[in-house]
Amino acid sequence: MASVQACMSFLEPWPSTAEKESPYVRGIVEEQYPSTNFKNEDQTVQFTDARLIKELFTLDNNGFAWTNSSALPDQVLDVIRSKEKERVMGKYYPLVEKLLKDTLGATHVIIFDHTYRKRDPSLDLKANPNEREQPATVAHCDQSALGASRRVERHAGDDAERLLKGRCQLINVWRPISGVVEDWPLAMMDFRSMKPSEVHPTNIFRQAHDFIGQTVGINYSPEQKWYYLEKQTPEEVTLIKIWDNKDDVANMCAHSAFQHPDHERAIIPRESIEVRCLVFYENS
Repeated sequence: MASVQACMSFLEPWPSTAEKESPYVRGIVEEQYPSTNFKNEDQTVQFTDARLIKELFTLDNNGFAWTNSSALPDQVLDVIRSKEKERVMGKYYPLVEKLLKDTLGATHVIIFDHTYRKRDPSLDLKANPNEREQPATVAHCDQSALGASRRVERHAGDDAERLLKGRCQLINVWRPISGVVEDWPLAMMDFRSMKPSEVHPTNIFRQAHDFIGQTVGINYSPEQKWYYLEKQTPEEVTLIKIWDNKDDVANMCAHSAFQHPDHERAIIPRESIEVRCLVFYENS
């Protein structure tokens, strides 16, 4: 299989929480409450093209998978690019829900958020003014187990307690929407190559100690295995597992975009949409 090398950022080496407080980010900063207590460090990573073996990857074994989907109609693409959340919810979310039910056999899906991204070549590689529209460049997982379960409680309402007794997942559904991806492909780490000591829940505070959730920072290791899909098309959808309450399966997937070494061949900037979904299997 072909592979390329490129830069990706990771959480700086971080000891266990018994030795040092957890990483954190804070929205509203005061002198005694800084915005963060960590920095990210660039590493050179080998990314393997999974094109020839993409069917071998599964959510339960690897934490990610690819599935095929019909091309999105022009009217849906127009809605996504409008950035009007209510319209995207009405036109695109039902397609994602059907995809997850058909592909995974889920019985219930709650979609709670999405991110539309389009690379702006005029900005610095890591410039992301609103933290949402440029490709993500830091290895991460969107939610910790605590953060994900809080999402269920928040979005499932009165059904949360019942749903949490069965199998629950948080899955991101990612797809390019404008031609093949050539400059900023999305890469995923094989869960089996990641050590628990490399995973660091990262607290999110609104201000001071106003805790609102947890994401996950990732330490780098040369033993980690990273994969991407060379020239991924809009009909090839990436499923990224953020959380799973089932034992003995991959329960998360570290992921990030990277600038492909051949990025200058790209005719158009990468454009994508990522939808965040709570997925339930009520009969499991």
